[in-house]
Amino acid sequence: MAALRNPFEYGRELGLLELVNRDAKRAQIAASIRNRSKLFVIGPRRFGKTSLLAAAGEEAAAGGAIVLRFDAEKFDTLERLAAALLASASRQLAGPPERSISTITRAAARLRPQISIDDEGRPLATLGLSPAELEPLPLLAETLDAIDALAKESGRDVVVILDEVQQIVVEYGIAAERQLRSTVQAHRHVAYIFAGSATRLLNEMTSEPNRPFYRLGARIFLGPLPREEFVEALETRFRKSGFKSDAGGCELLVEYAADVPYNVQRLAHELWELLRERAFTSVNRTSIEAALKRVVRREDLAYTQVWSNLRKNQRLGLRAVITEGGESLLRAGVAQRLGTTTPSLQKALGQLEQLDLIRKEGTRGKSRWVLVDPFFAAWLRMG
Repeated sequence: MAALRNPFEYGRELGLLELVNRDAKRAQIAASIRNRSKLFVIGPRRFGKTSLLAAAGEEAAAGGAIVLRFDAEKFDTLERLAAALLASASRQLAGPPERSISTITRAAARLRPQISIDDEGRPLATLGLSPAELEPLPLLAETLDAIDALAKESGRDVVVILDEVQQIVVEYGIAAERQLRSTVQAHRHVAYIFAGSATRLLNEMTSEPNRPFYRLGARIFLGPLPREEFVEALETRFRKSGFKSDAGGCELLVEYAADVPYNVQRLAHELWELLRERAFTSVNRTSIEAALKRVVRREDLAYTQVWSNLRKNQRLGLRAVITEGGESLLRAGVAQRLGTTTPSLQKALGQLEQLDLIRKEGTRGKSRWVLVDPFFAAWLRMG
């Protein structure tokens, strides 16, 4: 028992063979790459968007495509993002060393690239422009133009995957949308996948006729995994570890994690450890609640800090999302029961969404507020 390895990993990108029921979406991404089209992948945090992009990129690379995948949130400036894109593209696309310098110089002429050779003998281009010579948005556009030119010369399938692309829009506004659209719509040699977790913003950007991204490409929305298949995957992994699951046990686990893939994985991880320690004998309500308490206890400091930084009406808004089930929170009587006003509650909900603590989800024409992290709701209930 001590030698067993916990099969429920969290906090990292899952590999191609670890994903549960994302085949159709992977196939759609693969088709977009193959057809050099544009695609938006929209999904809340903790729903496996990054893992899906990683798996799709892994699959594309195995088929010979050049994958340039970057998370816009990881770069403090657009200049750094543009530099990383150019460096990666030049390393992978320039061709034989004897042609590489002239190829990069020609394709990225407006960026005045500085070219060196890395330890593996491949060219590495860096931006020759100073930040003062070209504004951030045009700089990013020129970099993408250079990548399209390099892709044309290479003849390879190339895909640029920009995760959390809304970060660029939040910082630079509608001008960023216009610049990106005017740039990528002219490209014929690169596929683009724009992804993000700000579901409402990205939906507005891609569905409203007056926005530049309107009808730029197809859209994929990530929601909860089909419960039946998720439950089956959980049962299989517990069984392979030699642990029993009572009837409905794994389905109850998914319910406690509010169907959020990351949270399901984490709760299953803690439960597996309790079973390994022989604290319980099977997956059931008692053992699941014990695992949930362990998770919440370990996050107590982080949750306490978040709660302490919230203003009174924001705390009331969070309470309302939980106690009212997140539905029709602005109807008569809700704010009164909370001891506030409807305008104040509405403002608080908007602020909580901006803080990435709650999000709005819609099904069958209805919408409701939910906590981004369902375990935070468990912490509040236990408090």
